[in-house]
Amino acid sequence: MAIPLGWALLFPVALSPQMLPPTGKLVINSDPAGATITINDQAMAQRTNATFVVSPGVFKVAVSGGSGKLSCPAITLKVSAGQTIQRTCPGAGWVSTP
Repeated sequence: MAIPLGWALLFPVALSPQMLPPTGKLVINSDPAGATITINDQAMAQRTNATFVVSPGVFKVAVSGGSGKLSCPAITLKVSAGQTIQRTCPGAGWVSTP
């Protein structure tokens, strides 16, 4: 069944591609790598060093364990659309990395 051109002009939104929601990135590293990452009280399957594509918002992030027995307590990170937030856990505390 063909759609008449007139209908396409009346409803152009139906023919336009879907826009993806805006995202940001959380980059969580540690030294040494391989520690457990917890985001919003949920342990992630990915270990450090890892990048997460996230919806804009506020996230509670912690890193623990691994071969270096790391312990970086939960911090709150705000991610905006198009923004990359990077943090490194070098042992017992966080380092903001550019």
